[in-house]
Amino acid sequence: MRAGIRSRPWAGIDVGSYSVKLVASMGGNTGSRSWIAEMPFAARDGGPDGPPAKDVVARTVAGCLTQAGLTPRGLHGTSVGISGPDLIVKQISLPLLADEEVGSALRFEARKHIPFDPQGMVIDFQILGRYPSEKRLDVLLAAVSQQHVDQHVAPLRLIGLDADIVDATPLALTNALVHGVSQVREPSLLLDIGHTSSHLVLYQRGEPYFTRRLEFGGKTLTLAIASSVRVPFEEAEEWKLAAGSEEPGFLVDWESREMQAISECLRSDLMEELRRSFAFYRTLGHLPEPFRLWISGGSARLPGLAARLTEMLDIPVLLFNPIESLPGPPSGGNRPVLGPQFAQAFGLALRTS
Repeated sequence: MRAGIRSRPWAGIDVGSYSVKLVASMGGNTGSRSWIAEMPFAARDGGPDGPPAKDVVARTVAGCLTQAGLTPRGLHGTSVGISGPDLIVKQISLPLLADEEVGSALRFEARKHIPFDPQGMVIDFQILGRYPSEKRLDVLLAAVSQQHVDQHVAPLRLIGLDADIVDATPLALTNALVHGVSQVREPSLLLDIGHTSSHLVLYQRGEPYFTRRLEFGGKTLTLAIASSVRVPFEEAEEWKLAAGSEEPGFLVDWESREMQAISECLRSDLMEELRRSFAFYRTLGHLPEPFRLWISGGSARLPGLAARLTEMLDIPVLLFNPIESLPGPPSGGNRPVLGPQFAQAFGLALRTS
C-alpha cells in the first residue's frame, strides 16, 4: 500500500457471490491506518442459488462501510473487482512497438484471442516485457464485456459510490500475493476458493502468466456435507461456517463424517483440476519442482485444510493471510486474526490511482 500524504483512505471492495469484503488503507505523516469489514448478503433473487439483487448488493456494501466506520464521501477512491465466464485475462505477444502504439494495435490483435466481439468489450493491458533481440513485446491482456462492467458497478451508484478502478479478479489476487516482494524468484501460485467458483493464478518473473477459473467453491463443499450427512443445505452451511470461524471450543475432527465428505469432495472435484492446470502450464513455460501453493477464500479457514491439500497434492500448501500485511493499527472495529477471504479486497486496495 502506498504511504503518501492522503487524508482519506482508498478502499478495495470485493463483491462476491456470498458476501462483500472491504479493505481500506490510508498513509500519512501521522502513520498508516487500515479498515476491514465483511458482510454476507441477507437475501437473493430466486433463493440461495440466485444472484443478489442490485439493491441487496447496495445495502450490503453500505453495511460494510458502516461496519468499518467509513462513508462513500469519506473515501479518496475505490477499486472494485470483477470476474465471470466472460472475463478474459491472457498473456500475448506483439511486435516490438512504442508504448503509445500498443493500445490501438491491441484492439485489432484482440480479435485473435477473445471469443467475443471486441467492439462490446472493455480492454486494458499491461506491458510485461520488451525483447528487442526477438522484436517482441509481451503484454497482459484483460477484457470483459461493457454490459458486465455496467451491471457490476450499478449497485455502488445507488449509494453514491463510484468505482474509480475496475480490476480483473485474477490480477487483484496476484497483486495481493506478490505485494512487498521486490524480486519474485520462485513461482507465486494462489488458489482463491470463492463461494461458487475459484481462481487459480500463477505468476513468475520471465515466464508466462496463467490464470484459470474453476467451477468449484465453498458451496461445492457444503453440498458434499449435506449429501453425506443427509442434512439440509442450510444446516451443512452453518456447520461449515462454524468450523472455519474463530469460535473457541469448536473442535474439528478430520475423521468426522462432515470432514470426510470434504476430503472426498476435494479428491473428486478439485485435485484433478489442479493437476491438469499445472500440467497445462508446463506446456507454456517452466514450472520448477517443488513449488508452493497458497490458498485463500472463505473456505480456506477450515482448520487443517492446507495440511490436507499438502498430502493430496504432494506439494507444500500454505494459508494466505493478507491481514498480516495491513498497515497500521485497525480502525473501525476489531481485526480478525485470520482473513484469507480478504485476499481480493486487499489486492484491490493496492490499486490506487
